[in-house]
Amino acid sequence: MIALARFMLRSYTRRHTYFAPLAATLIAMFILYSYKPNPVMDSYSVTSVFLFLGAAWMGRTFLNHVSPQQEQLHVTQIGSMKKYLLSQMMALFVPIVLFTVLFILFPIVTKMFVRPVHADELWLAAFGHLVMGMLGAALSLFFQTALMPNGARATAMLLIVVIVSIGAKSITAHLPSPLAWLRWLLPPVSSLMDGLLNTGTTVSPHEVWGMVGYGLAYTLALVLVYMYVSVRRDART
Repeated sequence: MIALARFMLRSYTRRHTYFAPLAATLIAMFILYSYKPNPVMDSYSVTSVFLFLGAAWMGRTFLNHVSPQQEQLHVTQIGSMKKYLLSQMMALFVPIVLFTVLFILFPIVTKMFVRPVHADELWLAAFGHLVMGMLGAALSLFFQTALMPNGARATAMLLIVVIVSIGAKSITAHLPSPLAWLRWLLPPVSSLMDGLLNTGTTVSPHEVWGMVGYGLAYTLALVLVYMYVSVRRDART
């Protein structure tokens, strides 16, 4: 699976479809840090959203760069659809880790913050970025060409889901009480962003870690649903 994941990444970078989400994410970061000093957790909250957006965009371009014929060839070579899907996940996880390292270390190395970053803040920000990136990538799984052949519709629907996820806190606040449970169906992007933003003020670090854990559980649930749907789809073909 590692060899296949490596092959997928090489194939993806040769197509150059990664350039637009990569460039947009980096430009957003550079604009954020175009002046200093910057507050620590406020900045990390913003860059975690950048990573969420970038991972969703990059995830869709990554998943769409493989043709159906090439996918079937990979499945045959590796032995099962489950192994192929896990290889996909591993390949998607690599750029998320790289972006996380960049977003966490860049402002520290370039002295962009108003004060030194505490160790507990560093760990919280790092895991927050990883989970936000994985959430974005996990959402993109359901809007690839293999599941939604209409590319324009898939892009529009992914964009709607991303926007609703970011504004979920404001949206659910206007829902009537009987519908308040709907907030649990939405990706926990808004709550995690708000938790990182208000760490140590209105939200305790323990609560933020709970949000990180919930975001990870939500991501795993999305991946399991995607794998189930994909395996069923492969069995019918």
